[in-house]
This record gives sequence, structure tokens and C-alpha cells, in this order.
Amino acid sequence: MPQTTPPPRTPPTPPPSQHLPQPPPRGRPSARVDDPAALRLRLCASPLLSGLPPEVADDFLASARLRGFGAGDRLYTEGEPGDCVYLLVSGKVKMTHRGPGGSEIPHAMAGPGELIGELTVLTGGGRKATATAVCATVAASPEPGGLEGWLERHPCAAFRMMELLIGRVRRMNALMDVQLGADVPTRVARSLAEQAARFGRPTPEGLRFRLDLRQEELARHVCASRERVNQVLVDLSRRGWIRRDGPDLVVLDPEALNRRGRVR
Repeated sequence: MPQTTPPPRTPPTPPPSQHLPQPPPRGRPSARVDDPAALRLRLCASPLLSGLPPEVADDFLASARLRGFGAGDRLYTEGEPGDCVYLLVSGKVKMTHRGPGGSEIPHAMAGPGELIGELTVLTGGGRKATATAVCATVAASPEPGGLEGWLERHPCAAFRMMELLIGRVRRMNALMDVQLGADVPTRVARSLAEQAARFGRPTPEGLRFRLDLRQEELARHVCASRERVNQVLVDLSRRGWIRRDGPDLVVLDPEALNRRGRVR
């Protein structure tokens, strides 16, 4: 009796997350680092790596590559799948999500030392926001799968990541409390005070920083009309608390601005 060849076995279908089309790598390989030791110290001072054993931090950095982004470049886009995170070395990144009618609503600014993009890597699904560089930005990004492997190898790193995520949830809850329970002047003052504290540089006049938000973007961020936000900015200037200087904003009286930004 002739032997028949069995039909080839069909390999099992991978889970949906494994065959989603991944976006191409974003950013350009960064220029040569003139002082690797100084760069390592800067990254190890970030909330993600600060205080971890040196060998744990080095394990994370071993798989990280520096990527450069120009103003307006997107690190990632809301809704797309993602398999990498970015630890910001320098620059500033605006986080936005799509609002009604497709408008971009800013909800956070990320600066040096902050980790972005980890939620999608850890939980799957699409990116929760769009990340756009607002100025020349450099980020350290591990190879795909690098973050998950690092967390599996080092329990102390997993605990650190959990602490960072808990802190983010607390900040988001505090922001929601402000948005729901505060008037527009309080929301504007709080937003400006937070930006000044994070990105401002001390000058004889006060804290100087680049807001990097157009007035309509600031209005969407604080859930108010552009006209109302403009009225608040004029009032804060009249009180001598802030001053516009070209693209910069100078906080002349940080204490007063902080007091006005507290929920009453």
C-alpha cells in the first residue's frame, strides 16, 4: 500500500500583540558622546536609576542607545503599537492626546531624567499619548524587550518601576482634583508654577523658562477658553508675578504664583 506524506503542520498563530506591525525606530543615532562618564552620572541620577546598585544601572545602560530628535519630531504617536521606552537625557517632550474633533490636548511635559513610553511596553496595546520633541532632544532607549528583561533580572528595578508608576497615578489624580475643583485662574497659575519649578533657570529677575505651549494649547490643557486664559495671564502680569519676554516666561514671584495655584 503506497505511503502518503502527511500534510505540513501549520504553526500556531502568535498572539495579536506579536504580529502587530511595529513602527520603525524613531529618532536619529545621537552624535558622539564627548564625556561618557558624565553622561552615565546624569542617567544614573534619574528617578529610574538613582540609588540602584551600580551593576543594575549598568545592565540597563548596556542595551540603551542614544537617539536624537529635532523640534517637532515625534518619538511616538497615540494609538500605534510600541516596544521601546525613552529615558530623556536632554530637551523637552510634550505629551498630548486626541480630543474632540481631533484636536491635540497637552496633558504633560517631560524633561531630562524622565522615563516615557513605559505603559505601552508593560501593558501592551497602543500608545496612550503622542510624544513630540519641542526642542532638540536626546533620549536613551533600550533595544526592544530590553526593559522587560531588565525588570525580570532585577527585582529591585521592578520595585522602582512600580514606585514610579504609583507616583504618576497620584499626580494624575491630583491633576484631576484641580481640574474638577478649581477655577481657571488657579488652574493656569498651577500649570505655570509647575513648569517654572521643573524647567526654570534662576535669574536675578526670577525663574525663566520657555513655556513651549501656544496660548490655545495652554487653554486646552487647563480646560478653558483662550480668551479666559488670556485674561488670567494679563492679570498675573499686572500683579507683577509673571512677565513675557519673547518666547520666554519669567516668574517674578514664585511664592505668590504657587499660592494662587493651590486649590481653595
